[in-house]
Amino acid sequence: MELPCEIGRYRLLERIGSGAMGAVFRGEDPVIGRTVAVKAIRTDLVDPADRAFHFERFQVEARSAGRCLHPNIVAIYDCVEQDGAPYIVMEFAAGTTLQRVLDQQRRLPVPASVAILQQLLAALDHAHGRGVIHRDIKPANLILGPDGHLKVTDFGISRLGGGNATMNGLVLGTPAFMAPEQAKGRDLDGRADLFAAGMVLLHLVTGRSPYKGSALAEIVLELASDEAFDLRAVETVDPQLVPVIERALAKDPDARFDSAAGFARQLSDAMERSRGAGLWPAAGPGTSLPDLAAAAGAAVPPASASGGLDQRFLQRVERELTQVVGPIARILVREVAKHAATEQQLLAGLASRLPEERNRTQFLKPFARTEGGGGRSGAMLPAAGPPRLAIPPEILEAAQVLLASFVGPLARIIVTQSCAQATSTQQFYRDLAGHITREKDRDEFRRRFARDIAPRIG
Repeated sequence: MELPCEIGRYRLLERIGSGAMGAVFRGEDPVIGRTVAVKAIRTDLVDPADRAFHFERFQVEARSAGRCLHPNIVAIYDCVEQDGAPYIVMEFAAGTTLQRVLDQQRRLPVPASVAILQQLLAALDHAHGRGVIHRDIKPANLILGPDGHLKVTDFGISRLGGGNATMNGLVLGTPAFMAPEQAKGRDLDGRADLFAAGMVLLHLVTGRSPYKGSALAEIVLELASDEAFDLRAVETVDPQLVPVIERALAKDPDARFDSAAGFARQLSDAMERSRGAGLWPAAGPGTSLPDLAAAAGAAVPPASASGGLDQRFLQRVERELTQVVGPIARILVREVAKHAATEQQLLAGLASRLPEERNRTQFLKPFARTEGGGGRSGAMLPAAGPPRLAIPPEILEAAQVLLASFVGPLARIIVTQSCAQATSTQQFYRDLAGHITREKDRDEFRRRFARDIAPRIG
């Protein structure tokens, strides 16, 4: 899209954000002279046969988010369709994301963290009261304004209570903040958002995740288990906050808070107990929410924190990989970038996860470059890795359907990653079975895999 341009009556001025399925632009409403944010879906990624489904989902997003009018929620102004593509016009929320604050500070003072959570819980209490579940609460979707005021944004995967317009086969949410029932594909209510809010609070006060592993597969296994997170082993957690966070992060939804308001009340009680015990020192210079937001906004790095690679290059890689594997590209790029010191290492790592040669060629071709004046090309293309197991798409789909009956919608990610790394049918099976926690279920998966999947791979 060439900018500036007009969408309906709105003039788009610059791109301010993007994701696997859409982009956000800063725009202007010339009728009333108001700055707005305009969100667009990348229709080039949508299969024409499924376009009506995805457009319906986009309209559900607009209707659900539009029902939430609250100071801590980004307001929806309008929904426009132009040239077959839908756009949502929303409040332009100035500030910086909480993720950017954490990238700079790593952990925040407890009083500042609690102040942030109280605003988040107020927004969730309002949304849940109107039947709206956010489904992707995480620091990157929380905007901290210059005055310390929090705004919850991106209700992009929310749905009205009881609705069924979800992304078919796609993980709705971010695994590191996702509730166990969400990862398993079960019906959700507001308690899934409260789990994510508890995870945000833990990250704010400790600067760390409760998961023992860091890879996606390891997180999935821990989510699927019934073992509770051991927060008492984390010395940086205020002891008064431990029972509050433990309840928010209970694996069983019935053991969590019944409402965001209940969560907020217990958080306030814990804050008062800690103050009474003298556990929280007086806030020093630079620790208030406006100070933290200003510091993060002034220290935006030109490169990604992952491997020190240029952010623009990472975005380009994500766009090209999305053409091959779809929205999972965002997760793959982030995971591989953590261990890549150079652009070539990143490309090589991603290429090794693509099971078919034609997909590797399609992905790497845009990164070939000409060296010098002799016209030599391909200097950026990584050397071919070891031969991978070639599995036809229809068999991968069957494996995904089978695994989904045991682990839920995360099966799509697991199958894609396992296939990209497997060199034999046996290794492919072991990788998939390793994500099933109960031995009885693994035995059933083994029987059905041997009967229905393995003979078709050869």
